[in-house]
Amino acid sequence: MESIMVGNWALENNGVVKDYFQNNFPDFILLEETAHGPFWGVKYMKNNITINVKGDIGFYIEIIIDGDLYDLWQYDRSVNNYQKTSDKNILFQLSILKSFLE
Repeated sequence: MESIMVGNWALENNGVVKDYFQNNFPDFILLEETAHGPFWGVKYMKNNITINVKGDIGFYIEIIIDGDLYDLWQYDRSVNNYQKTSDKNILFQLSILKSFLE
């Protein structure tokens, strides 16, 4: 029973990211979605940019541009204070991603 609840939690986290992308980055295409146990994540792509959002109890956002990997914290270190998985923290990091992509 617990694994079903954890799986739902992972799907809910993915849903927060997917809703944000739909509303803010409609040109990005969802390539992959993971929700296995406590692990969750989504991968999006647009042209030469790939965005990975991955996590379990904590999470992070990777940006791949022309094959070069950048972690979101390299752009804005404040995301280090928002790494624990929660809707609020996911939305905070996604807002930083938005400012990076603009």
